[in-house]
Amino acid sequence: MTRILQLYAATDQGVVTTRICPLPDVRTAHVKREVNGEYSLTAVLPSGSLYENEIQIGRAIKATVNEAGKEQYFIIKKRDRTLTGDMSVYAEHQSYYFSGVMLGAGAANEQGRPEVTFPAIRTYAVPSIAGICTWTYSRSGALRANFPARPRPISVMEALKSYLVGAAGGELIFDGFNVEYVDAMGADNGAFYRYAVNLTDMGAEDVLDGYATGIYPFWGSQGDTNRPLTVLTNKIYNFTGTWPIQVIVPVDMTDLFDTQPTQQQLLDACAEYETLHKPSGIPLSIRAARVRVEGDVAVDLGDTVRVVNTPWGIDIKTRIFALTFDALQGRVLDVQFGTVNPGFAGAVKNMK
Repeated sequence: MTRILQLYAATDQGVVTTRICPLPDVRTAHVKREVNGEYSLTAVLPSGSLYENEIQIGRAIKATVNEAGKEQYFIIKKRDRTLTGDMSVYAEHQSYYFSGVMLGAGAANEQGRPEVTFPAIRTYAVPSIAGICTWTYSRSGALRANFPARPRPISVMEALKSYLVGAAGGELIFDGFNVEYVDAMGADNGAFYRYAVNLTDMGAEDVLDGYATGIYPFWGSQGDTNRPLTVLTNKIYNFTGTWPIQVIVPVDMTDLFDTQPTQQQLLDACAEYETLHKPSGIPLSIRAARVRVEGDVAVDLGDTVRVVNTPWGIDIKTRIFALTFDALQGRVLDVQFGTVNPGFAGAVKNMK
């Protein structure tokens, strides 16, 4: 049964208010989700749609986002016309509002353990978001004890993804404006992608997104008498290994030291960064598609699934780190798997 998207009015904060109308003539509606990454909706309406004038920037579309039937709101950010007259609509999840909410330069209240820092980000946001959302800390175990003071204002979303998760790991689950901070989302419910049963497509691509072979570390800034710009004598710190393409990225280490670091301190920080971020090779993105069969279970973002492709000698468990969902048909179109072992990567690369 085809599901129908619903259009709603929303405030400038992205708070949904009243329902405006259904959108029954939407041709396609795809929700893209990534672990700690993108959360968006792309929909296409036909030329001459009765509802095209209602599709306005800032309004909200309610759509189903997973096979369990969970619904979320997406705020319209862009409309495009194609040559045929169709309208393409791009909308972002409600939580993207946090990209426009700020935190001032770091206060002492925002430092400490992750369970202290996480709620503090919500508490000290400007303008206030305390009245529109609930944040839940669900991490386990002992985590990094200290967060450095932030020398500049940043957005709440940047604070969550870079300042918090970037330092202490973990994953963020967004449900409307509500945020849950967990060790890892998803579950292992016995879902599978099996050749000749429900696996309809598999492929791979080598990508350079996020790939680096070295860094240009720096502390402070030019003209700042309290924190004068400090760089390595050799400027660049190269990771050990041989790489097909050299990619150097800047890394701001100002937050790591309260006072101007020595050359050795910068080198030690670079070595720690290399341990955490050095690639094992050009990243390989594995994608797959399936059809639901009798006895099959639903899959969702973060789930661990079994992938079996006998002709290629593949039988592994791996994790879904991104997926595209058909909000009209209520099914997952394709997924991308996270960390894959060399045997799996090699098998997929050698596909004929």
